Amino acid sequence: GGGGGGGLSKTCTYEGCSETTSQVAKQRKPWMCKKHRNKMYKDKYKKKKSDQALNCGGAAAAGSSGNVKLEESADNILSIVKQKTGSFGDRPARPTLLEQVLNQKRLSLLRSPEVVQFLQKQQQLLNQQVLEQRQQQFPGTSV
Repeated sequence: GGGGGGGLSKTCTYEGCSETTSQVAKQRKPWMCKKHRNKMYKDKYKKKKSDQALNCGGAAAAGSSGNVKLEESADNILSIVKQKTGSFGDRPARPTLLEQVLNQKRLSLLRSPEVVQFLQKQQQLLNQQVLEQRQQQFPGTSV
């Protein structure tokens, strides 16, 4: 009697490997022989490491030396942003016609007499309030 052993044998899922086993704990999972399983783990680990290095863009390396200049990283970020916005649909950096028109409208609105008067009025009200507050703080100084 061969002791049973589950009866089901699995073959290593690695291409071209014909290793088999009858001692599979989890029948659902694809099984690999020890050699190839280790190989896969190592490859995965290496890939993860290289991905991390790429993602950090050398920031990890700079950080470990402990004296990365803030200006430098800010410049890097700015240049990245510039690259991104520059390549965005190859849109020119100067404002679009719409933006120009809107800016002009805004400026002319701000310069219009109604707005100017309104702002002056607000300023006067504020000045009055400040004066009143001062008088309350120092009663009897200027009456």
